[in-house]
Parts: sequence; structure tokens; C-alpha cells
Amino acid sequence: MEKIVITQFSDPMMGLSWECEPALQQVVGQFDGAVDLNDRMVVLVRDVADFMTSAERALSPEEGIRTYNARLAQIYLDEQAIGGVPINMNGFCLFAPDRRSSLPLCLAYEAAKLVDPAQARPFLMRLRAATVQECRPTTKHDEIMRVVRLCGIDQDAFVTRLENGDALAALKEDARYAQSLGVVGLPAFSVACGDRMAIIRGVATYELLMRAIDSVTFD
Repeated sequence: MEKIVITQFSDPMMGLSWECEPALQQVVGQFDGAVDLNDRMVVLVRDVADFMTSAERALSPEEGIRTYNARLAQIYLDEQAIGGVPINMNGFCLFAPDRRSSLPLCLAYEAAKLVDPAQARPFLMRLRAATVQECRPTTKHDEIMRVVRLCGIDQDAFVTRLENGDALAALKEDARYAQSLGVVGLPAFSVACGDRMAIIRGVATYELLMRAIDSVTFD
């Protein structure tokens, strides 16, 4: 049988993707090397104002975003029941008036993947853990560089890919590919084997993943 490739379309800040990880790892373990995991980034929050309520936007930028962060933290906590992976929201401050987007997280993943493909997924997992389990403000550049160091990725090469446009070009390509598959909401998954593909929109449970694998591997 050809390799099965499961591609997740997501953003490093997504708690739902964090909660899908147990199901993904269960499938990978069950197929003993026959399943590869791949990740493609789609920016979830281009500007935090797009997700704020009118009441939150009416406040000062500091207070409005602080209020939004508190509301978002509760959403993360509610998602914990999906996969049972711990989420910590103590002091959650992912966004601020000078940090209004999750774009830096997506660009960081792309830069890491370009510099050290073998570390791309470990980097993504550490970045997610820092965001939703350690509750660190990972939209800050120094927090991203901390994860780069933890993963042993060449820091100079990472910054070069981040600043010379390569990471942005890769992110745009991921967005184009997602659009070509009709992926709109996040997270989403493609399950492919050879020239056959199935799409899962939303949370990928073990049952949904197995059903998709069956559809692409059996006549």
C-alpha cells in the first residue's frame, strides 16, 4: 500500500488542533510507519478586531483586547474536553495592541520548515504547547525565538528566512493549496493515498480519520 498522508490545515494558535493530536497519534501508531503527518498553515487571526465584539471594540485598545483575550481563553478551556489534552489559560495574553495577529506564528512555522524540515513538526508542537499549555505570549518575536532555540534550529538561518520573504511565500502557497481544496474553516484535514483524497472539515476524531483512510485505500 502507498503511504497515507494526513495534512492538517491550521494555525499554531489553535486549541482545536492541539486537541486533535491524540487522534492523529493513535492513527499513526496503528499503521506503524504507513502514515505521514503534514502541516500547512492558514492564518486564523489577521487582525484581532475581526473577532472582537462591538462592545470590545468600543473600549480602549488595551481594555478591548484584554477583554477579548479573556473570552478567547474560555473558548480554549471549553475545547479541552475534545481531546483531553491539558490547556492552561492562566494570565492568557496572546494578543495586545501591538500584537494583533497570529501571522507571526504561521510565518515562524514556515521559516522553521524551510530551515530544518525534520524539525518542522516538533517546532509546531512546541509552539502550540507554549501557546495553549504554557500560556506564553507567543505572538512576541522573543517567544518565537525561544522555541527556535529549544528545537535546535539555526537561529540566523531562521531569521533570514523570516525576513527575506521566503516564509511569506511559503505561507501564501499553503493558503493557495487550501483554497484549491475548498478549505475555508479551520482546522481541516486532507487524507490522501496515491491519487485519492478525502477532506475532513473541523475536528478530526479517530473515527473520522479511520473512515477517511478507508475511503482512500479501499476500492
